[in-house]
Amino acid sequence: MMGGALAEEMKVFTVDQVTDASASTPAHMFRFEPDLLQVPLGATVLFDNFDGDHTAISVKKMAPDGGPTFNFGKLDKDRSVTFDTPGIYGVTCGLHGRFGMAMLIKVGDGPADLTGARAVVPGGRKGAKLSQLLDQLEAN
Repeated sequence: MMGGALAEEMKVFTVDQVTDASASTPAHMFRFEPDLLQVPLGATVLFDNFDGDHTAISVKKMAPDGGPTFNFGKLDKDRSVTFDTPGIYGVTCGLHGRFGMAMLIKVGDGPADLTGARAVVPGGRKGAKLSQLLDQLEAN
């Protein structure tokens, strides 16, 4: 009985890394789906690199103190991260971030430090995408 309860508490979320050649702009061609993910504390996020042409990298300084950082290459087999520290995490693709391929993960139920996250948003298209996602998170 206890094993079933533990399995149910463990949450796994999948983020697809998409290349859509039919998209009208590079920002839509290279993307994470979903690009804004809210997960409970202790959740594991799997980055599905199904077409093999993406990386998944935590954005420098855009993770709470003590939170996991990661840098998955396009050939890495295990591309999963367990988030045991609440906060906001920025993620980008090292190959396509310049086109705006970025996402946010909000971990935990508590209030998010949007001001702190905005202070470390990088420049360029990935930064513009992250700012847009922070606006979305704030509106929710």
